[in-house]
Amino acid sequence: MALTTPHLLMKGDDMAVSKHNRASVCETNPFFLELFRDHSESDERERQWRTAVAHAGKGDPPLRFPVYECLYLINIYAQKLVDLLDEASNRFCVEHESLLYYQSLIQCVRAGASQDIVAFMNDVELTEEWLFDRLRVNEERKFRDAEDAYLEVRKLEAERAEEGLAPRIQFLDELESRKQA
Repeated sequence: MALTTPHLLMKGDDMAVSKHNRASVCETNPFFLELFRDHSESDERERQWRTAVAHAGKGDPPLRFPVYECLYLINIYAQKLVDLLDEASNRFCVEHESLLYYQSLIQCVRAGASQDIVAFMNDVELTEEWLFDRLRVNEERKFRDAEDAYLEVRKLEAERAEEGLAPRIQFLDELESRKQA
């Protein structure tokens, strides 16, 4: 027991508790793991995605990518700093030429940091788009009836016939009806 503990230990106080009780993103979606494993996606792309989603769901409110909140705050506080310099210049007669220099430094740092974050997240968002598109296609396959493919081909062939194009395939039931006629 630590000397700084101000109370007597109660049942359960000495038990180890993990604050990391949330499953990782990859653990919660094994389909994504399969996609990375089965496709020739680069390890760098997977690493970037894992880095970005490592903090998913954290914050208040929980965000998919809290980095966007950081980006927003960088831009807000950089503008506040520029405005404070302007206010200080007006109130305390700071030299105007040096003020423009300081403001340009702030905006340069803000723009550079924003660009780096956005460039990194662009790759992550492209990976997310790919992952969720593959997930969508996988889920649609579950709803699709095997007969749908035949119905779609029949519809396309009917459209070709309406346009006066020769059929690419013939259906057995059409052949039988032609023979009977």
